[in-house]
Amino acid sequence: MTTIDPDTLGRLYRRHAPALRLYARQWPGAADDVVQEAFLQLARQAVLPRQVLPWLYRVVRNAALAAGRAAARRRRRESAAGAPEAWFSRADDRLDAAAAAARLAELPLEQREVIVARLWGGLTFDEVARLVGCSLPTAHRRYQAGLAELQQRLEGRWTRTPT
Repeated sequence: MTTIDPDTLGRLYRRHAPALRLYARQWPGAADDVVQEAFLQLARQAVLPRQVLPWLYRVVRNAALAAGRAAARRRRRESAAGAPEAWFSRADDRLDAAAAAARLAELPLEQREVIVARLWGGLTFDEVARLVGCSLPTAHRRYQAGLAELQQRLEGRWTRTPT
C-alpha cells in the first residue's frame, strides 16, 4: 500500500486521535492542531510508514516539542502565562480527574510521556522506547517509577517540599 485512502485515514483518526491529543498535551501548545497536522502529514505520504501508529506518535511528539518551544518563546515575549489544560475528559468513580491530572502533570516529563504513550496511546514498551529515544529497560523503568510516584501522590503519601 503506497497511499492512504480517505476512509482508512478517517478510521485511524477516530480511533487514535484522542490518545494522540492526550499525548500531545504534555507539552504547551495546541494539541488538537498538532494531531491534525500529523494526520495531514500521513495523508501526504507517498509511501506509508511501515508502522503507522508509532510514526504518528513520533510526528506528534516532534511537532508538540516544536510548538512547546514556540509557545515558551511567545510567553517570554508576552510575559503571559496560560491556564493549565485538563488531561482527562472523564474519570472513574474512585478517581478525581482534576487531582489525577494535577499529579500526572507534576511528574517529570520523562516519566509522564512514557505513561501517557503506554496507557492512553496503547504503544508497546518497544515502541515507547523508540518514540522517546531510550532503551527498552529505561522506558520500562521510567514507566514503573512514574506509576509508583503517581500512586503515592494520589494516595496522599507524597508531600511536596516548598520551593
